[in-house]
Amino acid sequence: MSIPPVIPRVFMLLALLVLGGCLSTPLSSLPKLARLDFLTMDFAEVRAGLRQPSALALRPGDFVMTVKTKTEGSSDETVDRFVLVEAAEPAERHPLSMEAKPGFVLSVWRIAPEDVPRLAAIQERTRVSIKYGPRVRGSIEIAVTGGCVREDIPAGPLPVSTYLKPARDESFITLSANADLRGMITGKDQQVSLPRC
Repeated sequence: MSIPPVIPRVFMLLALLVLGGCLSTPLSSLPKLARLDFLTMDFAEVRAGLRQPSALALRPGDFVMTVKTKTEGSSDETVDRFVLVEAAEPAERHPLSMEAKPGFVLSVWRIAPEDVPRLAAIQERTRVSIKYGPRVRGSIEIAVTGGCVREDIPAGPLPVSTYLKPARDESFITLSANADLRGMITGKDQQVSLPRC
């Protein structure tokens, strides 16, 4: 998924579920995503949501956010990786409850509190670059890098949906809706093969 180039942001927020392919974002979500500003986001409040078939589960370390930055005039790219932790409290999942479906599991994830200062430092470096140059540009990617199975995976599509809640007082934005995980993987001549939980 890529956000159209007309968005006047130094940082383009790219939120992806990566297991062999890039997902499409619903058109209705694009205006909401276009209003997001990396420089003003409080990452202590940002949440990522996931709806997956109940046969699948994520283990600690399987859901990550990667921030890539590059300074204008330089070919060097900086890559910062943040492992997301599950926010298992019912109050965290409640804003996503309208997305619940039988046979699926909803989960909400956040930046680990000890990693928030690292993100704040990237934001500050980017703000300084706007004022004094050279400009820092970059992207954010949210990705599932692994997982496990609780039971045998059923035949047919494996629909997965992803969401982003950019602030405490905002709603979840749908990033991808019912994307077929099996199709993404087998489309690249791979098998859906995950360990038992």
